[in-house]
Amino acid sequence: MTIKDQVLLLLENERGKFLSGQEIAQKLSVTRAGVWKAVKTLQKDGYAIEAVNNKGYTLQKAPDMLSAAFIEQKLQEENIFLKVQVEKKVDSTNNVLKQYVANGEKSDMVLLAEEQSAGRGRRGRAFYSPEGTGLYMSLLLHPDTTPEEATTLTTMTAVAAAEAIEKVTEETVQIKWVNDVWMRGKKIAGILTEGAASLEERKLDYAIVGIGFNIYEPAGGFPSELQNIAGAIFENDIHRENLKNRLATEFITNFMKYYQTFPERSYLEEYRKRCFVIGKRVRILNPEDASQSRSKLREENRAQALVLGIDDACHLQVQYDDGVVELLSSGEISIRPESVSTT
Repeated sequence: MTIKDQVLLLLENERGKFLSGQEIAQKLSVTRAGVWKAVKTLQKDGYAIEAVNNKGYTLQKAPDMLSAAFIEQKLQEENIFLKVQVEKKVDSTNNVLKQYVANGEKSDMVLLAEEQSAGRGRRGRAFYSPEGTGLYMSLLLHPDTTPEEATTLTTMTAVAAAEAIEKVTEETVQIKWVNDVWMRGKKIAGILTEGAASLEERKLDYAIVGIGFNIYEPAGGFPSELQNIAGAIFENDIHRENLKNRLATEFITNFMKYYQTFPERSYLEEYRKRCFVIGKRVRILNPEDASQSRSKLREENRAQALVLGIDDACHLQVQYDDGVVELLSSGEISIRPESVSTT
């Protein structure tokens, strides 16, 4: 942890109090010059730190900026010990962690960023990730499981994200199978899970679970191609102090609660409860688990179906108009916007 991170954490924990430069230096075993330099850097970053002669420093207000020290401390209070890294800008948090793995990284960790220049979603789509409006993170994990079982990490992530957003906003959050998190009828978070496996042992080598949250609506709104799809968690004019850190902490805490009992599926009922496509008619698009039987079904124009439910393996159970019932393990579905509940 850098001196800047240590100073910030100390001032955060001592909100409302003045701490002298000497006192901070002694507590952190650093020099007063180091404290002064850290305070100046934090002020430049947007932290409202008041400095008063003969009294010292006090943190009056923090910007909505990610802090590895803040997140790490809050996680440790929940007995979660993960390496936490924060970057201002990356091409993609998933890409960065894949490079870490290539360089020999063996530990579980989480990487968070304020901005992505090449954020990625499912099926090769771009994920809009502008500066200052979102929270983008990826977890590097090494579960002792099969590649097939690891696919349920996406389901787990969606539930953890929905619970975290509900905790911070006190609003209802829904899930569109398989991995889109919705709020007020629009998508506010997306998930991309990647990994590598040993073909000989049929065991997963590692998994990278990436998630992007649309925290605020960008200035001028979302690009035209996203305006009818994408939404934001918070209104632009709300008080923003530490919202990203709080949301990140809530999400990671929820995720690790489920992950610690993986491959058990204690999250499944929460997923079913929030999955708004159950009981709705949907269009089936680009089924990734296509087979000969599936191809025949598609030829017979079975592109629309009624969603019956989610089975214990997180498959989508659908029924076609001719009565045929099928389980979809992956792919994409579309639902009419007016059929989505916003309550």
